[in-house]
Amino acid sequence: MSKVSQIQKKVQSILSSELGSVRVDADGSISIPYESTLVTIQVEQFASNADETVVDVMALISFDTPASSALYKWINEKNSNLKFGTLYHLESAKNRVMVLQYSLLGDFLDPAELLNAVRAVVIVADILDDEVVNEFGGRRFSDK
Repeated sequence: MSKVSQIQKKVQSILSSELGSVRVDADGSISIPYESTLVTIQVEQFASNADETVVDVMALISFDTPASSALYKWINEKNSNLKFGTLYHLESAKNRVMVLQYSLLGDFLDPAELLNAVRAVVIVADILDDEVVNEFGGRRFSDK
């Protein structure tokens, strides 16, 4: 079993014991809907080192929020004050999304550390998605 698979199982076990049950996608990522947002937890290999992993806790802040200098200024200001996590806006030919991401080292993952990361991301994302959509447009996960 690969290191990523081991940590995925550990993450699933921690979250299942706390939340009762979680949805595990085919790629091993875990999705947790909360209020108006969706939190996804993914385990990945860290860089090119197969023996080290990273656990990314990500929340979808918005879909279809148009890029603007005002939006990027807002993101920079929020990032300078966020204690845990980073906001970013991605735009491709197919979609535009804003994400809040908080990364943890997976190899020595502690249950309290993971649960605190998920709580922090969920709480902040649920606040920020309303701010973004009201000020800059787009849709929240719950608006799909």
